[in-house]
Amino acid sequence: MNSSATTTETDVSISLRIENAYDDGTEIETTITDAHLPAPASLDEDDVEAWAEEHLCPLTGTGRVEGDACYDIYVTACTLPALIGQHFDYGY
Repeated sequence: MNSSATTTETDVSISLRIENAYDDGTEIETTITDAHLPAPASLDEDDVEAWAEEHLCPLTGTGRVEGDACYDIYVTACTLPALIGQHFDYGY
């Protein structure tokens, strides 16, 4: 990411592939197509990470409420091209 680049868009349309992995060995892949979300404040790595945690992380999971899980989020399409191909991971 270019740390000096700012975004001029206020919203993005984004598509994601999410790999949900659970401690019992279950793995479930989900996709989200053309979700409309606020754009990150800038393309600075810290801003993008904070944006992903606030706006992408809540899109993970498949409704399980027990056990530990790991989530891998891949940006497959986006109106902000710098985000395409980005990977974010969260988990316990």
